[in-house]
Amino acid sequence: MKEEKFESILDTARKMFGRYGMQKTSLHEIARMARVAKATIYNYFGSKDQIYLEVLNREVNDIIERISATVEDAISPADKLRVFMHAKFRYMKEAINILNLGRERIDELLPRTGSIRDRLFSREVSILQSILEKGVNEGVFYVSNIMLTARAIGYALRGFETTWLLKENDNEIEKHLDNLSDILCSGILVRGEVA
Repeated sequence: MKEEKFESILDTARKMFGRYGMQKTSLHEIARMARVAKATIYNYFGSKDQIYLEVLNREVNDIIERISATVEDAISPADKLRVFMHAKFRYMKEAINILNLGRERIDELLPRTGSIRDRLFSREVSILQSILEKGVNEGVFYVSNIMLTARAIGYALRGFETTWLLKENDNEIEKHLDNLSDILCSGILVRGEVA
């Protein structure tokens, strides 16, 4: 029963934070919608901030698990890279609370959210690094510094998150990701040209 209440509170909070934002969501409303006493929320979490941090942590874990599973199903390193990019945006679009961090300027009110966002980035870079290592080992990719390249791709994708996810439709995002993937895997130099 305790686990069910705990999960009910978190699920309700995730939906409410996603819809109304962290600042406009009250513990009273979370308690009412989750059909628990406000004191129960305090017993489990201590504060609205703690609930919010737990919601963010769960979104990060969910995103990474889903990306990892999707990438694992792809066979070639180039396909893994393409699948990673598409999966990242597909699952980020569903993680509205992570997306709202920047828009709501929550990091100024609750600085610990920055470490959660950094953890997501580090885990994404780790997946990218393993894809690039596989590609280098198989002779598919030429990368002189795998970690730097993984971070560069991670930062590029992170930079597109807000613009693409909030302003573009799914078909446009897919086109952008395909173009970016082609640039990453094929380059922009004419074949045979040397820089």
